[in-house]
Amino acid sequence: MGQVLGSTQSWFNSTNDAMGMVTFATIVMMFSNNIWQLDFTPRTWVRWMIYFDAVAFLIAYIGTCANDLMPECWKQNAYWLAADIVWSFKDGFKYGYIAYKSLSICGHKTRWPCYATVVISLLLYWLLLIQAYGFSMPNCPGQFKSQAPRVALYLFWTLVDVVASVMIVNKMRQVVANSKGANADSTVYYIIKFREELRLIVAAVGLCAVTILSVINAVDPSFNALNIWRIVFVYIQLLMVMGSQKVVVGANSSAQSQVSSGSNGETSQANNTKNTSVKK
Repeated sequence: MGQVLGSTQSWFNSTNDAMGMVTFATIVMMFSNNIWQLDFTPRTWVRWMIYFDAVAFLIAYIGTCANDLMPECWKQNAYWLAADIVWSFKDGFKYGYIAYKSLSICGHKTRWPCYATVVISLLLYWLLLIQAYGFSMPNCPGQFKSQAPRVALYLFWTLVDVVASVMIVNKMRQVVANSKGANADSTVYYIIKFREELRLIVAAVGLCAVTILSVINAVDPSFNALNIWRIVFVYIQLLMVMGSQKVVVGANSSAQSQVSSGSNGETSQANNTKNTSVKK
């Protein structure tokens, strides 16, 4: 059994090393589906998330390839720190988008929790970086040794995931109840909206499971769990982009978003549903 787990862990480690390829492929998909445009509203934070992730992976991969040219630990720490700073913005936008999306699905127009989520995530992430990175030879130790910053960061992400999941589940129950006895056009709208909410709930629950495992591992390093959370992160990000709506950047507020269509023509069906669009 131990040999099987060891082999499985080696496979996951190799997969994790290539997880940036998922992010790069996500960008290709975004351009192919014409959902690459950006603005400075929370609606497009899911796209900012992917772009920041790609830049961070690019820094990490270039630095890793150049390790032989800079064997000193402070040089290697420099490029990893640069990548982690970019990743801090990626994760800030990711959880800010989850907060925004859950509020929008539930019909709340308040937006300050979204921005607060981004700021808190950034501050906790930067505190972790201060703890983790050092530039003093010979071993470049971090500024202080403590798992508290890591635990605090992952607990905060877990809280965001749990709150978002509860909000979306309650809203989905209301949608199911309201859809009973509806006409055909309204039923199509509810199905599309329900699917979008389901994708977000799967992403939130998946991220929640990953962060809980990370907290347990930080508190108890002897905890033996398969190192799968990093590859799970990038696939959940892909799911979030696929489940996001086709935002028209720069359009009027009354037509800022439309349901992202697949090959089965769902956009035209949703647009014909009493001229109602799902808000992103």
